[in-house]
Amino acid sequence: MPVKFSRRNFLVLLAALPLTGCTARQIRRGIATAGRQIVGDVVVPVLTYIPAKGVAVVDQLVRRQVQAMVRKIVKHWNDDQVASERVYVKYTDQFKSRAIVDFDRGLIRVETVREQNPRQNLKKAIVATLLTPEDPRAVDLLSDRAVTIGGRPFLYRLVVDQDGEEISETRQAERYADYLLRTAHQREKVGRIIRHFVSFAMVREHRGNQRLRFHNYVLVNARRFNQPVPLIFAIIEAESSFNPFAMSHVPAYGLMQIVPASAGRDVHQLLYNRPGTPTRDYLFIPANNIQMGVAYLHILNTRYLQGVTHPLSRQYCVIAGYNTGSGNVLAAFYRNNRTKALKRINRLPPREVYSHLVRNLPFQETRDYLSKVVRLMNNYQNLA
Repeated sequence: MPVKFSRRNFLVLLAALPLTGCTARQIRRGIATAGRQIVGDVVVPVLTYIPAKGVAVVDQLVRRQVQAMVRKIVKHWNDDQVASERVYVKYTDQFKSRAIVDFDRGLIRVETVREQNPRQNLKKAIVATLLTPEDPRAVDLLSDRAVTIGGRPFLYRLVVDQDGEEISETRQAERYADYLLRTAHQREKVGRIIRHFVSFAMVREHRGNQRLRFHNYVLVNARRFNQPVPLIFAIIEAESSFNPFAMSHVPAYGLMQIVPASAGRDVHQLLYNRPGTPTRDYLFIPANNIQMGVAYLHILNTRYLQGVTHPLSRQYCVIAGYNTGSGNVLAAFYRNNRTKALKRINRLPPREVYSHLVRNLPFQETRDYLSKVVRLMNNYQNLA
């Protein structure tokens, strides 16, 4: 079993990695340009703009940015909570206000540690949270920059006000914020820090509403890449609980948790027949993310694991491969020999392939992931 680190220690370790071979100007140019590479439905190849050392340099800089942010968070909050796969976390107001949206539990908490006028600052944070747009260009999760309000809120149809109405306008958001401050305002002391906060729930059908929001993207790409609809929805739920702003320390982004430097590059080559790497903002757009995720399932199915002859056995291998890579899947059957691994898989019926994977995949995370996705697929069979 791999050694476990806290998120804070993990980020400190990553931040210590050297950025060799790049001038400061190259690095700044790479990061600045990477954030701009969205042109319609086409990803401009970022490799043209980033330093010669490649995408890993940009990844390290993202991690370093997160680590620097964590230091500020700990100072103000006495914890190190940042955005993750299933939890949206956005800081504003010099890191003294934050919104935490838990897509797994369907709960939202907005809070401030401002000592002066805490209710006023909390109201401002609530309104900003309710009206945060789904356009990722308006939301920077790696800074305390204020959200640019405008367009459809990303919480639309996930939250309703005290009258059961969906919230899309400033007046509605302010009215609901006042209601929450009257009925749900709480205080808690963490060390010497006093937090003022409100907590409220998403609508009961929030996961179903998110599924409906992304349904057309799933159907279009399922047909295009010949992938099962239940599999796609199960992977989205397993990866992000339908959080479009999902991000992990890898880093991976969006609904289907695409890693730009690996799956992202493979899929870019497939879609556009040229090298390129998707950016964070590009992957936060659901249509783009689902296209890339389903295309990567297609690559696993028709390229990396095409030698598995039984369709159901191959599907089990593809699910595991989506999480850990096809090499680790094959190694679970025979190390360092692809041909022998495929022969061993093809001698087994699908149920034994599944059992073997659950017992022998190199990481417990992937064993649990395979079981979870297979179980979740049952919830989406009526959408096939």
